Amino acid sequence: MQFPIRKVLKTFRLIILILLLICFFVFLLFHLAGFQNGKRLEIGILVVLNENTDARQYDLALKSVECYAKIHGYQFITARDTGPENIYQCSQVDVRKLFRRHCIAAKILLDYDVMMFLDADIGVVNPKRKIEEFIEKRVNVIFYDRFQNWEIATGSYIARNTKFSVDLLNEFANYEVRLPKSLHGSDNGAIHMFLAEKLTPKSSPKLEKCRKFYEKSKSYEDLFTFEACIRDLLGDSIDFGKIRILEKGTSWVRDGWLTKSQWHPGIDFMLHGWKSWQLRGIPQNGLRPLPISKNRWYSPFSGNFDLEKCKPGNVTWNYDLRVLGNKEEILQTLKKIRVDIEIMKRKSFARLDGDY
Repeated sequence: MQFPIRKVLKTFRLIILILLLICFFVFLLFHLAGFQNGKRLEIGILVVLNENTDARQYDLALKSVECYAKIHGYQFITARDTGPENIYQCSQVDVRKLFRRHCIAAKILLDYDVMMFLDADIGVVNPKRKIEEFIEKRVNVIFYDRFQNWEIATGSYIARNTKFSVDLLNEFANYEVRLPKSLHGSDNGAIHMFLAEKLTPKSSPKLEKCRKFYEKSKSYEDLFTFEACIRDLLGDSIDFGKIRILEKGTSWVRDGWLTKSQWHPGIDFMLHGWKSWQLRGIPQNGLRPLPISKNRWYSPFSGNFDLEKCKPGNVTWNYDLRVLGNKEEILQTLKKIRVDIEIMKRKSFARLDGDY
């Protein structure tokens, strides 16, 4: 019995297609599950606290992150930047210890495949999201563009355990000795000059123009102009080889005050600004996703965390539905803020050629 050639070829193509689909789904499964070289990635989430900081000042944020870590098998680490618990031998001397925390991050990164660094007032609102969404093997360190302005954030980043990442964090931690005698913005301002020196030619006239403005900065208006100068120098790209700077609205965290603490699972993962002493009761007239004061926020949860119930797969958290916003309304607010920020950035950049 002979089979028609066309029928044989059709069957062969179908088999090949099925095999390719199987290979694709196996790859996707490993990628999303955070596997590297056949083993699951060891992921740590780090929060660095000052020696005198009472962790209860960030209670809800820290518990949400700890619960989230338990659910997904990540390690949650809190470290102290001074005192007997500062076992990392990091000696940066800036008053607020903002550079020292990046030294500590470099030391702790050595214990994990990937580490997410977080400010203490960043909390998880959507535990169904995973850190692996942002990880790519070729990218070593991931920063992001803050939503509320045009700053590259230093309050959170993701780093892979590579020599490049460790060296970068250590070098940035030591950048405090190079700070100008101006209103420099500590690590928030320094990250811009630091990255620009890494990612652009050292002889760039544009870089030197930004540097001169940085060195003469007398106000936050000057500082933001310097940062606008650096962002213009870096351009619209988000990929710089081993470094990535995620564009506005595409990272894992945003400031909650932008939408009066309202959030939506189709948009948000983490929110910034959860300081316990700024927590307020929800007003009787309800909430709308509009910007409010930065020193006020509303809890998205209907109660406290029971860490005993934070087990793998349990992503059913108890939410206060009054804080769960309308997706389209939230997106509309964020879109308007994005447009307004771009206009402000251009105006700030224009100051470079004027008197100040």
